[in-house]
Amino acid sequence: MKRQKLSVRILRQSRRAGVHRGLSLLDVVMGTMLIAFGVIAFASLYPTASQSARMTSEYSQAIAAVQHKVDQMRAIGYGRITYTDLKNIRVIDASPTVAPYRFDGVDSLANYFQNPVGTISVSAYSATIRSVTVTLTWNSRPTKTSSHAITTLIAQE
Repeated sequence: MKRQKLSVRILRQSRRAGVHRGLSLLDVVMGTMLIAFGVIAFASLYPTASQSARMTSEYSQAIAAVQHKVDQMRAIGYGRITYTDLKNIRVIDASPTVAPYRFDGVDSLANYFQNPVGTISVSAYSATIRSVTVTLTWNSRPTKTSSHAITTLIAQE
């Protein structure tokens, strides 16, 4: 008899102390809702992160392409910045024959960008220095046009 009273007393005390065996329906529903909100938050951020990664990749490629073209122009030097020389060493496309020259075909920019337009503008900065501006413009989204440009000075040696 004493054992039965003792076990009843322990059971009552454990219930009062908040010890539960299992989960209530409310606990299960709240846990499920919390997980669902986490999944929805992740799902809504994923397209934005993907688009940002694509745009970052495009800008990195554009910077590399423009910097490469500027390096080519510097290597050519002051005296060879003419249409004929630039076309013969495959720095620019065959057309147009007057500045601003295009380089999107010779560098196959269409493989990396949507509707790319690469131009090189040459102007006299002074009697012995030429200013060269290399610009790359492309469609990063259907409604957004992006561009990157670098201007450098090339001196007569």
